Formats: sequence, structure tokens, C-alpha cells
Amino acid sequence: MLNKIGIIAIILILLSAGTVSAGLYEPTVILSDFEVVPSVLMPGDTGMITVTLKNTATSTTSTTTDSVVTTKAEINPTITSVFLDGGKKIKVLGGNSEFSGDLGPQQSVSLSFAVLAPEEEGIYYAVLRVSVKGSENLIYPIPVNVNMPISALKKPVLILTQSGDDTLIPGGDCEVALSIYNSGKSTAEDIFFRISEDDPSIAPLSSATYHVSDLSSGETAYYNVSFISDQDMEPGIHEIPLLISYNIVDGTSLTQTEAIALNFKGAGETSIASLKTDPVRVIENDRFDLTIRIENTGTGDAKSTVAVIDLPFTGNKEAYVGKIKPGNDAPAIFTLDAGDSGNYNYTLKVSYEDDTGAHESVHPLSIAIRKNEDGSGIIFGIILLILAAGGGYYYFVYRKNEEEKV
Repeated sequence: MLNKIGIIAIILILLSAGTVSAGLYEPTVILSDFEVVPSVLMPGDTGMITVTLKNTATSTTSTTTDSVVTTKAEINPTITSVFLDGGKKIKVLGGNSEFSGDLGPQQSVSLSFAVLAPEEEGIYYAVLRVSVKGSENLIYPIPVNVNMPISALKKPVLILTQSGDDTLIPGGDCEVALSIYNSGKSTAEDIFFRISEDDPSIAPLSSATYHVSDLSSGETAYYNVSFISDQDMEPGIHEIPLLISYNIVDGTSLTQTEAIALNFKGAGETSIASLKTDPVRVIENDRFDLTIRIENTGTGDAKSTVAVIDLPFTGNKEAYVGKIKPGNDAPAIFTLDAGDSGNYNYTLKVSYEDDTGAHESVHPLSIAIRKNEDGSGIIFGIILLILAAGGGYYYFVYRKNEEEKV
């Protein structure tokens, strides 16, 4: 028979057999970047070392399983301290032990340290020590240049320029000449530049991706890119992102973002929406109002709009209309004294300004002036009718009654 101690031991063994632990997770914190400012320190000068620590794991978990339930819990690396050791030469003025805490998956943190350069020229190393809970210290050496003439790797420098149409109208096509100039000291290889199509109102007519196999120092590559635009787009400057990627001599891939700037200017265009007179029938020598509604059928505002007519009548023959937005109309009202009867041909001149400059449109029109009927003929006719009625009454009524008396 087992004693109580033996029974307890057996139970513990059985329980432990049903448990699987992931154990201590491996540290995933790395030094992803560092920068020394200024890049070359003078002896005895102060500078700043900035380091970026990153957790490269997409997830950090531990799993515990018993006979019934499996539990999966996320565990983030816990940084207990960050310390920059300058050794005997570099003096760290500040920044040590200023950070501790968890760092989640794919998260990063930037930390800065103020340092004092040695009095002697040379290349020195400051050692970054990062303590992570449950792991050994992570150690990263950081070089510090104190007035040493060491040349950096020569790199290409790509400069984008554009030229083309000065005035672009919404709804039209445009062609832009792009040039990529290498002002650096080495060759850029396998260059791709891609035009973004994020703006639905502007799109390239052909390919949105262009390639240059290599571009030596001082060379320029040229491309013509055609765009099509939407008529309803807002006038103004539209920037189209352009992503340039290329390789440098050591095989490193670099990218830079530029922009193609297109200046779209709205163009006004006038037409006649309606025309009316008050009164509707204009009689010779009478005063009347002529109302002409001017419509803007263009893509931009028609500003400072003025309408002028050349009818040979007295009155105001010039009307200030002002600004007419695209798709709208506005009245030009003229008050005139009609001349003699007849049909008159005349022109309406509309002058206005838009984003492209000053413009004038001419519209041929005509108006009919009716003859003045003074009513004397009508009155004479009425008199004749009255006389005829009186004669008929005398003949058919009065005379008949007289005959019957006899």
C-alpha cells in the first residue's frame, strides 16, 4: 500500500505529463538603425547617438496545454534597461537607463544619447547594451568618427524634372516631358519609375511604369508621358506621385518619391440660354426690356462678364453680368426705346475672363418691331356697323310698323 507521500508524488508526475510549456521565448529585439549627429565629431565636441530598437517577431506567444484546455497567450519581450557604454574614451552625458518596458511585435523605439568626443582624433566605438528579461544582454558596437577623413561610399543622386504644356484644360489630353538626371558620383542601375493612379480624374494614356537599365554619373534619361483628364475635375494644381527605385554599385536597392505637378486651368465658354422681351410684342417707338440669359458651358468660371448689344435704339446697351460658374446662367438686361417698325439684325458681344486669360464671344441675333396701329380704322368700322344697324332697324322694324297702321 502506498503511503500518502507516494500518492502525492504519483499525482504530481501525472499532472506534469499533461503539461507542455513553450519555455523561455527567444529574444527578438535587434538594433535596426543608428545615427551619429554630426556624422564626424570634432575633438572635445558633443554629439548625439540615436538608436532604434525593433522587435522583429510578428507574434510572440507561449502555449500551455492540459488534458482539457489549450491556452495561447501573447508574450512581448520586456526590455529592462538600455545602456550606452562609451568605454574610457567616449563620455556618455545623458540617455542611459531612460527606457524600460515591453516592445510588441513589429514595434520599434528610438532612443538618444548625448556623448562627448575624445580630445584625440580617431575611430572609437561605443557599446550599446540592451537587457531583455529572460535573455542574455544584447550587445551592439556603434562607431564614432572623431575628425577622421574617411570618404563614404559614392552614390548616385537622381533628380527629376518636367516640362510640357503650360495650360491644361480639364477634359483634355496633355503630354509631359520627364527627365531623370544623375548628379551623383556613381551609376544607378535597374531604374524603375512608376506613376501612381490614385487620382481618378487623371490617368496615363499608356504605360504607368518605365524602366532605365542604367544611368551613369552626369547622364540624363528622357521620357514623354501622356495623360487624360476628367472634364468635371477641379481646376488647380494636381500632384501625381512618382515612385523611383534603383540599385547602387554595392547592390543596395534604394527608393525615392517624386511628384509630377499638373496645373489645370478652367476655361469658360458662353452661349445664350434664353431671350425675351417685355412686353412680348414690341411696338415702334415704345420702351421695352430685353433680357438675354448668358450660360457658361465651359469648365471654369467666366469672371467679370460684360454683355454689349449694337441695336440702333436709345437706352442702355451694355450690361455687367459678373461671374458665371460652369453649368449656370445669368441675365443681361437692357432697357431700350424702340425705333421704327421692322426686323433688326444685331450682335451680342460677351467679354469675360477665365484662368487662361481674357476672351470675347459674338452671337448674331434679331428682333422684330411691330407697326403702331392707332385704332382709327377700327373706330370707323364700328361707326359703319352702327349706321348699318340703324338702317336695318328703320327698314325692317319702324317702316313695317308704319305700314301696318295705314
